[in-house]
Amino acid sequence: MKNTTANEFVDKIKKLVGNYNLSSEQEYLNEILIPQSKKTDSNLTGKFLYDLYNNYDLNGRTIGFDFLGQLNENSDYIFFAISDPFDIGIDKKTNEIIMYDSEFNQVHLKLAKGINEFIDIILLIFEYGLPGWISEKQYSKDDRLSLLSKIKETADLEYLTFYEQSYGN
Repeated sequence: MKNTTANEFVDKIKKLVGNYNLSSEQEYLNEILIPQSKKTDSNLTGKFLYDLYNNYDLNGRTIGFDFLGQLNENSDYIFFAISDPFDIGIDKKTNEIIMYDSEFNQVHLKLAKGINEFIDIILLIFEYGLPGWISEKQYSKDDRLSLLSKIKETADLEYLTFYEQSYGN
C-alpha cells in the first residue's frame, strides 16, 4: 500500500476482519482487532503515524505487533509498538523501521526500509493471524513458511532477519 493513509490502514483492517462471519459471541473481536476512531472527523496531516495515533485508539491493539497507546519520541526515534522486550520505531535519520533494545540503547534489528513497507508486512501478519483469533486455528510449519514467503516478496533482504527467526522454523 504505497503512501497509505491512517484511514486506509484501518479500513484494510476492517475489511480483513469483515471477511469472517463473526458469531454474536465473537463480536467482542471487533473491539479488540479494529482500532476505534477517537473523533468523528479525521484530522489528517499526511504523516502516517501521527494521523494514526491522533485519530484512532491503538491502546491494546495487536496488528502484527503490539501497538503502544501513544507515540513515544526522542531525538533519534519515534516508538509506536512493542515486541517484548524490544521497542518498535522509526529511525528519524533513515526512516527505517527498527527494533530497539532499550536495555543496551541500540538497534537490535531493522524491520523495514520505511513505514509503507512495514505497513504491508504487518497487514500480512495480521491477516495470517486472524484465523487464530476467530476460529482458534492451529498453525503449521507450512503456514508459517507461506507467510514468510509473502513477507520476502514485500521486504528487502536486509530486513528479513526478524521475520525469518519468527516464521522460518
